[in-house]
Amino acid sequence: MWSQTCFFLLSAVLAYAADDVLYKSCSQVKLCKQNRELEKRNRFNVNPEAVAVFAKGLASFRVQNVEEREDFFLNVTALEGNIFRLQVEERESVRYHIQHVLDGDPTPIKFDKVQFTLQDANIIVGNNRVIVNYSPLSVEFYENEVLQFVVEGDRLTLENEDLRHPFTFGVTFPQASHLYGLHEHSDHLALRTTEPNGADPYRVRTIDYINYELYSTMAMYGAIPALYGHGSNSTSGLFLHNAAEIWVEITNEAVGGPGAYFMVDSGAFDLFVLLGPSITDVVRQYTSLTGVAHLPPIWSLGYHQCRWGYANQQDVQTVIAAMDINDFPIDVIWLDIQHTQDMKFFTWNTQNFSDPFAMLQNLSSTNRYLVVLSDCHFKMEEGYFVYDESLANDYFIKNLDGTVYVDEGWPGPSSWMDYLNPDARDYYSSLYLYENWNGTTPTLGGVWNDMNEASVFNNDTEKTFPYDLVHYGGVSNRDIHNMYNLLQVMATHKGLEDRDNGTRRPFILTRAHFAGTQRYAAFWTGDNTAEFGYIPISYSMCLNANLLGFVFCGADVGGFFDEPTEELLQRFVQSGAWLPFFREHSNIGSERREPYLFPEEVQKTLREAMKTRYAHLPVWYTLFYEHMRNGDPVIRPLFYHYPSDPDVFEIDDQLLLGSDILVKAVGESGVESVQVYFPGGEELLWFSAQLDGTFYPGAGLTDVPVTIDRIPVFYRRGSIIVTKQTSRPSTTDMKDDYYTLFAFLKNDSTATGTVYIDDNLSFEYRDSMRYNYVSLVSYGNIIVYSSIDDSDSQDFDLKIEEVITVTPETSHDGSLTGRCLKTSYKYTADGIPLNQIKLKGKETASIKLY
Repeated sequence: MWSQTCFFLLSAVLAYAADDVLYKSCSQVKLCKQNRELEKRNRFNVNPEAVAVFAKGLASFRVQNVEEREDFFLNVTALEGNIFRLQVEERESVRYHIQHVLDGDPTPIKFDKVQFTLQDANIIVGNNRVIVNYSPLSVEFYENEVLQFVVEGDRLTLENEDLRHPFTFGVTFPQASHLYGLHEHSDHLALRTTEPNGADPYRVRTIDYINYELYSTMAMYGAIPALYGHGSNSTSGLFLHNAAEIWVEITNEAVGGPGAYFMVDSGAFDLFVLLGPSITDVVRQYTSLTGVAHLPPIWSLGYHQCRWGYANQQDVQTVIAAMDINDFPIDVIWLDIQHTQDMKFFTWNTQNFSDPFAMLQNLSSTNRYLVVLSDCHFKMEEGYFVYDESLANDYFIKNLDGTVYVDEGWPGPSSWMDYLNPDARDYYSSLYLYENWNGTTPTLGGVWNDMNEASVFNNDTEKTFPYDLVHYGGVSNRDIHNMYNLLQVMATHKGLEDRDNGTRRPFILTRAHFAGTQRYAAFWTGDNTAEFGYIPISYSMCLNANLLGFVFCGADVGGFFDEPTEELLQRFVQSGAWLPFFREHSNIGSERREPYLFPEEVQKTLREAMKTRYAHLPVWYTLFYEHMRNGDPVIRPLFYHYPSDPDVFEIDDQLLLGSDILVKAVGESGVESVQVYFPGGEELLWFSAQLDGTFYPGAGLTDVPVTIDRIPVFYRRGSIIVTKQTSRPSTTDMKDDYYTLFAFLKNDSTATGTVYIDDNLSFEYRDSMRYNYVSLVSYGNIIVYSSIDDSDSQDFDLKIEEVITVTPETSHDGSLTGRCLKTSYKYTADGIPLNQIKLKGKETASIKLY
């Protein structure tokens, strides 16, 4: 039976990926073709006698069309946190305004002053000024009297057709040199210039981009219409609150600063302007609007083993046992669609997974978790309870004529759940309850929402939903296509939270994603290929996502399509260990690539990379907490911390884990050295993570030798890196282990760091403030510890095994010798072993080390 199923699925995936030209270019899509070369000219003027200012920071301008067509209102609202909102409202608007994307309603604030002339209006709020120019129409945004952002009126258009309501507009970033955002594309972090005679504009639409190409502006699984402009002195940004298809032309060399021209298929003109003025400010402003993820369960930060797909429950048990025997840490094993009966979700394959409860019990006994696939299409089969109940209750998406939409998915003819319908979401959530999903236990720790662009096996519609499907309330798919995934993961998250009565943090992996999806799920970069180029592109894509609030990102380690060489697999694992989501995954029919199947010298390299990941889990966990606390990315491009250094603006094959760990991906075969950019200036030193005495000044590009054993990783001088050095099989086994601190002392013998501790699984940190968030300062051989918050830190003591200080060696004249000195401390000056001291919360303690 397994071999027959495997043959069927292999045949299906080959047919699924057969057409290389099914995705449309700009010239093939009416929206882009008609508007790309739209003439720049004045189409609108503000009527100076029709301006209104309201008490809660809202100014409304009546805008007249110079061609005597219908006029509209332009509304400017000031919001907390250096944010403005620009909205267009037509008199008889039929445009759809999306919901569920924002993390609550933004808070308006009052204007400090408004001045009107016959030519413009000046709105002053704190250090910000907004000037609305009446003719020609434009809106200028200033921060501290410096022009940061402009909405140009010369390519503003608004159309209303029978089934679509397209609009266009242009923006410029006068202080920027580079633009970032418009996730998701398999491209460089810094957006390229697109021109009518060059690359297509960036397409922002969720589609299943099979065998996606490197360095392409074609749409992919994710669609986040946010854009940042960054220069050496300041940063500003925008977020277009719209879930329709968008094409964006980028011009980096425009007069007045880099520019972007948006062509939007439908929906409302609802633009948030983020005035920074720093990149940190802009990222925090964006996440204040769309939200941040709750803390993940710590096991989800460990290693995940996956393939399409594990054959039966004995296979699952065998893989976990072999990982343990061969000393490879692992926290999660995954099941693809074969775990279901005839590809019907919320069922089990009765032949190959006949006793899922026993399988989960076995996993639980090893402190491991299971994640299973659950797509958004449902087999059209009478007798399949999900299909029958959804059909009876009108929970499926419809065609224009009111009939249920049916097309091809993995099970054959299928229908898709209409998650815009709140009753359908509640029904879908209920399917995850233990009493409704037979054989499940808490060890089934997470769910994999795949194919939710949505992916449809129909080449005529670019393998996704047709534009004019109808969702709940008569809403056109044009208006919400990009947020369909968000609605699904909202429902999945609620179901997982409800099944455990809110006591456990859900884990969800989604492929498609939109603004706001980050509040509920992790994502991965989709079906990549076993080629070296897909290693650095995973850093570029995940860095972009982190800037746009979606921090829990990873790539298929080893490559989904094709077979990696041993060298390539080692480089994939080494680089993937430094991305937030760390999962090996491969296509159906691929060779098995569990790490214990390789020669011992390869196993050794893979084992070291995986154990390095686990040793740094305190760093990862703390950064996820700090993201939840303030919105900062977990991994960061170099310009995030070195914003005035133009040499780092285009670097995207390196990342910073927080501010203190620098990682360089190795994306070429057979290299003996790579170029690493060390930022920060000559005074800042970066120490090799191997602690072999090597360090480099922050002097820019430097040749660094590499071997197959590891990729370049460095610790920043002045930081305290908090680790757990005891090797364990899983994160659960590590829970009570002691910490090892590495303090890289500055010239004044100081270093700083933080560490976050809680129960790793529950929401008590959020609901009852049960956690310990600790500040660490090293003064040479003295460590000062203090709790940052007045939280309930009982049971979350900081238990230290060892402190290792690292300093560069100096000669008699004070110059650096090129070597570093390491000092290990395991005792206090009173001779007490460090591991006998419990540093409790709600106190400040100073320990002198010996």
